[in-house]
Amino acid sequence: MARVLLIHHDTPTCRRLAAYLQTGHEFMAVENLLTGIKHLPKIKPEVIVVGQDSTSQNAHKLLAYMRDNRLQAAVVVVLAPESKSTRPMLLKLGAKSFVPPSVNEDQLLGAIRTALTLHAAQRASAPPITEEELNNNLSMLETRLNKQMKCFAGTNQVFIQTHMGHRASKPRIMLRCSLRSEYGLSRDVFYEWIRDVCCGDPSHCEAYCQFKVERETA
Repeated sequence: MARVLLIHHDTPTCRRLAAYLQTGHEFMAVENLLTGIKHLPKIKPEVIVVGQDSTSQNAHKLLAYMRDNRLQAAVVVVLAPESKSTRPMLLKLGAKSFVPPSVNEDQLLGAIRTALTLHAAQRASAPPITEEELNNNLSMLETRLNKQMKCFAGTNQVFIQTHMGHRASKPRIMLRCSLRSEYGLSRDVFYEWIRDVCCGDPSHCEAYCQFKVERETA
């Protein structure tokens, strides 16, 4: 169960989505964006479900407000068909998942789970250093990964992270990805992700996939 704030300007849609939330979440539903924003400090939602269409632009306004005020919550956008072109921008602002207005209960609850998972992963601390890093020459690993890089955003970006002045912290392999940062994801990725995704199959990276979609539909 999560604390959910539902903001949707269309009354029938708001009521239907609220009915879906009754079975699994503690929630508050409002039809006005300003009212929803006023309640943020009080209810401290873990998830915000917000509507976006060509007239309201509520998701854009909410995400911009959250970014400017450094507020943390996973955002699910109920995206109208005519507003699909705003999806890349909303991803960059931090939206975690999307559903259409015709969404059913299972789809909405699944989108909330996805948003919570992505949000938690983004805020998680760095994973433990791997055995491969501990037992191999890091300079050789760094060189090999840079040569094997398949994602354009990671070209010659693999480096050895060291912690100056912290004797207990061991150096490790990492990459700071500007593409992931552009789409509201954590830019810091570590050895296993670099090996398996950046140098293996970039299609497993949300930012890479979204970039390809934008290029193909431009």
